[in-house]
Amino acid sequence: MTTPTASPFSLRPWPIGDKKPKNLGEFITRVNAERSGFRNVTEDKLREEIAAQEGGRVDVDRSSEDEEEEDEVDTDKAKTVIEARDEVLRNLEVAHQSAMLCLDFVSLLLSKEKPSDTSLPLSDALRERAGIGTLGASKLKESNVSETRRQDDLAIATGWRLMGVNNTVDSVVAAAEKLEKEMELEAKYWADVLAVSENGWAVCALPQEPHTLGVRFGFAESAPEFRNSSIAPLRRNDDGTVRMDLGRAGKGSQRVRITSKKNGTVINQSPLPGRTPDDAPLQDRVLEARNTIFHQELWYEINREARTLLSSDVYSDSTSITWKPNDDTEVVFTLEDLSEPETVDENMSAYESFCTAYSIYMQFLLYQGHKQNYYRRTTMTQLPPSRVTMHQPYAILRAVIANTEYFRDCKVMTDFLRDMVATLQRAGISTANYKAVAQPLSPALSQSGTARYNSKTELNLINHVVSRLESAFELAITPAANIYARSRVVIVPYIGTIFGISLAPFSPQPGGGSSNTTTAETDAPPTGDDKQRPPNPLESSCPPSADPYPNAREAVRYARQATARAVTQWLVEEAARALARDDISWAETARGPAVVDRADREARVDFADGPDDRLILTLDARWPAADRAVGTRRWAWAAGRDEGKESEGIVEAVIEVIRDRPEPKAES
Repeated sequence: MTTPTASPFSLRPWPIGDKKPKNLGEFITRVNAERSGFRNVTEDKLREEIAAQEGGRVDVDRSSEDEEEEDEVDTDKAKTVIEARDEVLRNLEVAHQSAMLCLDFVSLLLSKEKPSDTSLPLSDALRERAGIGTLGASKLKESNVSETRRQDDLAIATGWRLMGVNNTVDSVVAAAEKLEKEMELEAKYWADVLAVSENGWAVCALPQEPHTLGVRFGFAESAPEFRNSSIAPLRRNDDGTVRMDLGRAGKGSQRVRITSKKNGTVINQSPLPGRTPDDAPLQDRVLEARNTIFHQELWYEINREARTLLSSDVYSDSTSITWKPNDDTEVVFTLEDLSEPETVDENMSAYESFCTAYSIYMQFLLYQGHKQNYYRRTTMTQLPPSRVTMHQPYAILRAVIANTEYFRDCKVMTDFLRDMVATLQRAGISTANYKAVAQPLSPALSQSGTARYNSKTELNLINHVVSRLESAFELAITPAANIYARSRVVIVPYIGTIFGISLAPFSPQPGGGSSNTTTAETDAPPTGDDKQRPPNPLESSCPPSADPYPNAREAVRYARQATARAVTQWLVEEAARALARDDISWAETARGPAVVDRADREARVDFADGPDDRLILTLDARWPAADRAVGTRRWAWAAGRDEGKESEGIVEAVIEVIRDRPEPKAES
């Protein structure tokens, strides 16, 4: 029998520890149980208990009760431990007997199959009473699994396995076909994307969708409203084609159209291109989106500018902008949606195609604004430009209006010079002649191909082409009297055409200039040929203004006055030489310049407007007659009029007046 210490089971009771509380929680619980809470625990009571314990005075009743309770608790605990031990022993015995019976049962069954096996754990008591091999077991029912059924089950399993393999093969083939189709669609998609990229368009990831490819078709220097919406995602359709999801430009293809009306009837229109079909190549659709966003920005800018041009008869509403050059003509700007291509009249003359020219010119002006923004952004890095300067409207409509007035004023000046020369030649002044030429590019700009190219030279060239329209005019009246005029368009600070007039040829303009200055042009220093020429008589008789003339009407007025005085001075020289007299001179009368002599003979030179807006050169003669009367006669010469043509020239008429009084003759 083993010792109690060697037993795997401990049947001893739990050891009783110290009765003092182990922690604060146990202490609080004990106080609540023994003294009914801390309210009943006072300092006086605790001192009394301590003094009683020290003096040996213990409450007899309480101590006896405590001892009885402790004895009862100890007795109950002992009984509980003994009962628990007995129960454990019984359970162990039952388990042991059950295990031995199972072992004997199994061993007896095996002894029938293997009686000679001595290793069977059969108990001696069962071996003596029942013997070996006395208990057997047999099947109550035979299994229905036969060899045929086993073969059938094997065939069925093989069939299912083959079906699974076939399904797997079909899935792989379907996946391969789908992958091949996806490869074809992806190849078609990327072919369009590469074609767009090879054409120079910027292909990049979308800012808000990094996994989506997009194309930038706008302009980096355009207004923020259009620059931020000038990128479109390139999404793939089901057939592999590329779909562009356009924002602002997705409203449809649009163009700015210019229409000219006279008395309410359309006389000219800028043509519109046809709409790009949805199945067009991707690069064509990107180009169409770029053109649409460009014209939308152009429409936005001219609407901003139109609000500041009310003084130039420019009116705007929600759908159109109207400019009235004169009372019966108006030019209308609209933003039109593209549909089918329009047919253009082949019989349209060059003058009637000004709407198309102005449409191209306005697009070029917006491009100029983009170049100015780029130059300002890349060069002005130290001092940022002010907000007001950055958001000023482009001078697009101003340039259109200024150019229209410029060509109109140049035509007025050219027509006047042509009529003036024809009239003077009709009067016998054969030296009269005129020239009207457009100013070419300055040497520095015309040779920019050999100079170093940069953004500044390009901007100068653009500004020169856009805002440096100039024309030069020369009127030769007499061999000594010449008038030189130069017209220049002014866009800012006001709209118009200025005419600088000089009595000597103008100096060549410095290259690269692009400002619309309103100061008078400086005269060139006289060359060798200029020094040999006689002095211009108009320098003393009718000098031009130092400031430029504000329009063609004022310049024409000066040219008429100066021509009358130049002709008068020339007539004085011719009459004095023909008559060999020194008393002939010219004088300013109340009615204009006149040739006079000592006998109070007078021949006044003047220009008048005829009924058909043609110039008429008149010579009004006055001389003293008998009985204190005054004799008068008028000669008139007009270009392009054969009726009433004078048989003599103006020189002969003046000589006739100065030499002797002429015969009265009806005015012509």
